[in-house]
Amino acid sequence: MKEYKPVFDHQTTIFTSRFLFFIVLSFFLISLLNYQSDMTVLTLIVIGIILFTMLWSRFSVSKLKIEFKVDKHRVFPDEEIKIDVRAENNKLLPIWLKVSLEFTQSFFVSKSPASNNSFLLWFQRSSFTWKLTSLKRGCFNIGHPQIAVSDLFGFFPKQQTRNDSADLIVFPKISGIRPFSLPEQKFFSIPGARSPVLDPVYIIGTRDYQSSTPARLIHWKPSARLCKLQEKVCEPSIQGKVLLVVDVNLFFENRAEEDFERMLEATASMAVYFERKGNAVGFMTNAKIAGAKSGFIPLSRNRNNLPMILETIARMEMKSACSLADIFHHHISVLWGINCIFCSYSIDESILKMKAFYTAKRIPVKYFVSSTDALKEDMAFALDSVHPIDSICL
Repeated sequence: MKEYKPVFDHQTTIFTSRFLFFIVLSFFLISLLNYQSDMTVLTLIVIGIILFTMLWSRFSVSKLKIEFKVDKHRVFPDEEIKIDVRAENNKLLPIWLKVSLEFTQSFFVSKSPASNNSFLLWFQRSSFTWKLTSLKRGCFNIGHPQIAVSDLFGFFPKQQTRNDSADLIVFPKISGIRPFSLPEQKFFSIPGARSPVLDPVYIIGTRDYQSSTPARLIHWKPSARLCKLQEKVCEPSIQGKVLLVVDVNLFFENRAEEDFERMLEATASMAVYFERKGNAVGFMTNAKIAGAKSGFIPLSRNRNNLPMILETIARMEMKSACSLADIFHHHISVLWGINCIFCSYSIDESILKMKAFYTAKRIPVKYFVSSTDALKEDMAFALDSVHPIDSICL
């Protein structure tokens, strides 16, 4: 634990003020010199209480065990987080204990008081609980409980701040998305059953078995019914790949923090929407990511991919860290079958240059912007497919 400036209210009394202690000591010497036995006894009692409580407070910190626990580390806005601070007094000396938890009220709200106090007897335990409600997305470090320990009178509290903390990820808010279609891309662009790659999940019929067909495509039930081998006729394999891209540059230049948050909520909602449709979803951004994390999540359909995308969006800051073109060239190796959704504050010359790159690679792109007021007509015409983000958010 490290020392910090006092944050607990503490009233000064005759037992804690150095000036008053000096006066009591002066009265003791005067009464001793003038043989005032009653005054001498009284001042001795006061001095004894002061010295006794000072020693009590000094040893009250020893063998005090503090445990810090958070029940959740990843939540959505308006979700409740429970924080427990458990104290255990492992000695014969009883103590007075006060625990305070600081948090930013613009990001969290709590119905419980910021600080709680309790008396701990010998070898006794106590628990302090806070229930916080998250208000907005982000990456936060919560904890660092501040404690004050002293004698039972609370005359000389020893105040300290602990290093116990936990990283909390608040995901962006998820809202409904109006259904919209993306260009369907089939393997090798060959439609129907003529595709060289078949998907055994989607069976459209049966036919007589051909010697060139692999044995794994034999349909045994119709073969038994017709008493001759039948093979499965399958649809071609369709790989739905959606890459969500967020450009942070124009948000930063226009200081559009509210638009930035709304765009992130829409992007997260689209990630959930396409993942539920069975698409392989990826994410890419040039924003600075808190915790020195990567701004690229590969296209995948595994169950861990969506939480990684949501966490990356939660960690995003409205600052540019690198170029989108550099990220694309460095990470995207397989370009076939990708549908790109590009999200930005508006459209500028750099985005038009990226459009030429997408066209050369035959990647269809849909553009969503937060502000249509700043959109120039020639740029909108050049892109052919620019939509306000509010048009798809329910």
